[in-house]
Order: sequence, then C-alpha cells, then structure tokens
Amino acid sequence: MKGPTIYLAAFAFLSTFISAAAVPHVASPGEVLAKRGGEVNYLANCIIRNPAYVTINYHASYIAWYSNVDNSLSGNDTPESLSNEYRDWAAGGEYLLWEGQQQNIYFPDSGVSVQTHIEGDGQSRAFTAWAGWAQRTSDGKTFNCYKDNGRQLFSINRGHHYGVPNTLTCNGIYWCV
Repeated sequence: MKGPTIYLAAFAFLSTFISAAAVPHVASPGEVLAKRGGEVNYLANCIIRNPAYVTINYHASYIAWYSNVDNSLSGNDTPESLSNEYRDWAAGGEYLLWEGQQQNIYFPDSGVSVQTHIEGDGQSRAFTAWAGWAQRTSDGKTFNCYKDNGRQLFSINRGHHYGVPNTLTCNGIYWCV
C-alpha cells in the first residue's frame, strides 16, 4: 500500500512543476510592469524660431501624433504626423487656448481631424491628472487627455519658411491616449 501512495504523490508533484514551467517570466523581483505602446496625441505649444532674426520668432499650437508612445519620450522624437499650425488671433496670435472650449485640429497629411475637449481648469491640474478628452472624427475613436509638464517633445529644423530658415520647438501641454 505504501508503494502506490508514493507513486501517486510523485505524479501530483510533477504536475505542479509542469504547470509552473508553462507560466512565462513576466518580471524579475523589483521590476515594475507597465502598459507599453499605443498611439498618443500631444497637444503642444510651440515656438517657431529664426536664429538670424529674433523678431520673426512667434508662438503656435499643434497636435503631434505618434503611433507608439514609446517613440515619443526622448525629448527629440520627430512626430509621425503634425497638424496644421494654429494661433489664437483674438489673443494677438498667441498659443491656442486648449482649455474650456472645443478645438478642431486638422492633419493635412492624412485628412484627419481631432476635436479636443480640455476642461476649463486643465492648466491648474497636477501633472498626469485627467484633464479632458479628444476625439478623432474619421473613426470616432476617443482619447483620454492628461496634463503634461511642459517638457520638450521635439525640435526640428523646418528649412526655409516664409523665406527665412527656422526651427520648430514644441512642448507638451496635454497628452491624449
């Protein structure tokens, strides 16, 4: 009677090892799991600079789109798509007011428009706090938007614009995922 009991116990123990071996390594001790990838839209305020003519510098707003958020974190990753340039002419040609009103932003390379809906108090919210939402009108996809910290997203040389060389440097105000 002792033999069969040991024999069955060995099989029960072996099945534990087999099922444990089927579980893949997810993280080593001390590692943190995080969601990776996914598209992101940055609501950005930018400065267009001309190194030769300081008086030609001006402010504008854009949305910068990346198909994978992981490819947008270095501070100098050129976006895969950049919206048209927008300025608030009622405020003397300054940045758009993202907060408290819908903005309709157009991407000329794809024909896509994105509507933004940032809460009126969005600028007073803490970094990473939910601040509103955006919707891509072509397919109805909605994105939750969060307060960014004004970090540099990218700086690109745009060549000659309006007859003079210039650089476009954009900072993240909100990110929408």
